[in-house]
This record gives sequence, structure tokens and C-alpha cells, in this order.
Amino acid sequence: MFDTVNFWINRFDLTGGNPFVIKPYLSNVTERQNERWGYSISGNVGDYNVFCNQAGISLRGSLSKHFLQSNVLTLTRATTKEALQMLSDQLHVDMFAANVNRLDISTILPTKRQPTDYYSGLGNKAHFKRLQAAIETLYYQTDKRQLAFYDKTKEATAKGMFVPETLRGCNLLRYELRLTKELKRQLKRPEITGATLTDTAFYYSMVQFWKTEFDSIKKIGATMKTDTIKTPKEAQNALFARLLQQGGQSIIDDYLADLRAANAFPDPKYYSRLKADLIGILQTPTATDNSIIKELETAIADVARYAR
Repeated sequence: MFDTVNFWINRFDLTGGNPFVIKPYLSNVTERQNERWGYSISGNVGDYNVFCNQAGISLRGSLSKHFLQSNVLTLTRATTKEALQMLSDQLHVDMFAANVNRLDISTILPTKRQPTDYYSGLGNKAHFKRLQAAIETLYYQTDKRQLAFYDKTKEATAKGMFVPETLRGCNLLRYELRLTKELKRQLKRPEITGATLTDTAFYYSMVQFWKTEFDSIKKIGATMKTDTIKTPKEAQNALFARLLQQGGQSIIDDYLADLRAANAFPDPKYYSRLKADLIGILQTPTATDNSIIKELETAIADVARYAR
């Protein structure tokens, strides 16, 4: 379930206190000298970009791609331990003691339909901004945390990544929870190190956190029999709701953006009122089939149930 893991190693946590001891183990080394950092070096080790100055060592990259040579699959607790040991051996530094300052929890979900078909059933999430990049990727984000849904098959094909034979030709929806800033504060922990990632209780809690963040997204398209419609007005409202559900949350956001750009309303509160009204209609039960959202909910619940 772990993919991107960024690390920071303070010089005082290194034997001898010299961050530059890793230089012989890096490729593509660049040396710099400036007023802010003094002497510094940058380079690579596998998938990781490494920056080193007098204060310490920074590593940014995908631990799963570094270890597996592809991040189509992500790391279990056991393979995380193996990946950390490999990185430790490559840099001659104890990565189990390194501080983690970014962590992505993610996996692929084989789906019956192409991933973009599921986005319209995922509505708002409290305190998060919902953004859809064209039709390919759906984001929910704050300044410290991001949820991303995208087509992993398309990404892997575009980047020439290795895809296991058993997954080739499949629809693969990737759901990632990205904890990008203030990791210790978000997780309410005094420290998070490489060794923390291999702890059974911590790993399990991160997978449950991944599930909880998905669960808090408002789902759209609950079923209702059409024979509950009794008047032409109810039929019109049901049709409007169904059309909105087919377009998804993004159609509302795009429409409001157009209205704001045109300065359509004299009172800014009108935009909020209209958005609330449209979302109310969007969430109205109709005859829309919600089986694909149930499929997604079941898949995510199964991952969380069996995480070890």
C-alpha cells in the first residue's frame, strides 16, 4: 500500500555527522556552492532524487518503484521492510532511522468499467476541494492532503512501465491518499521513521485511514423505483437529477465557474445558493444505477479488511 515515501536524515543522526559520505554511492552527481546552502550535492539512487548539504540528506521518490522497478503494484508491510533494507545497503545509511516527511498510501483496484466511469458517482468531500483534470484524473485536496483517482493502465502505458502479465488488458483504477505536508501533525505521532512503516499496527492503521478518507466522500446515485414518480414536475426533477448525475460534480463546478467569470449575479451569495440547490438535486435519489459505486466501495472495503 506504500508508494511515494520522502525522507529526511539530519546530519546529527549520521555516524560522524557528515552527510556527504553518501556521494560515492550516487549517480548523476552535481555539485553546487551558494550563499544559502554553502556546498551541496544532488544526484540519484534508483528512483530517488537525493539532495545533500551541511544540514542533512533529503530523498524524494517512489519507494515501490525503487524496489519493484514499477509502481503499478505498491509495497506491503513485508516488502516495505525489504525496500528499506535495499536502500540502506545502496547508500550505506540506516534508512530505518530516517524521518518520513511524505507518505502515499495507495493500491490498484481492478474494475469492470474504465476508471473514468466511476468519477461521476463521487461527489463532494467536506473540507476538500474537488478537482477533475479533464476526464482522466479526479482529485480531492487540501494544502496538506490529497486523494487522487486515475487510470493506472493508461499511465503505465504512457510511461512504459512494466505491468504484470495477470493485469495486462485490465481496467485498473488507482486510488491514492497522499499525505504531503506536516505528516507527524496529521497522524498525531511524535515521529515517523522508516522503521515505523514496517510496524504492524501502523501499517494497518494507514490502510484503514485510506479507506476512511474514501468513505467520507459523498456518493451519488442511490436507487429509487420510477413508480414513485406521480406528477410531471417530479418526472422533470428526476430527469434533471439523472442528467446532473451523469455529468457528475464537475459539471456543476464548471457551470458556476462560467457564471463567476461572466459576473452573472449581483450578490456573491447567489453562487453559493445555486451550488447548494444543484448539489441537492444531484443527490436526489433517481432511477440511476449505483452498482458501479457499490463495486468500488466493496473493493476498497476488501483491501482494508485483509491488510496486514
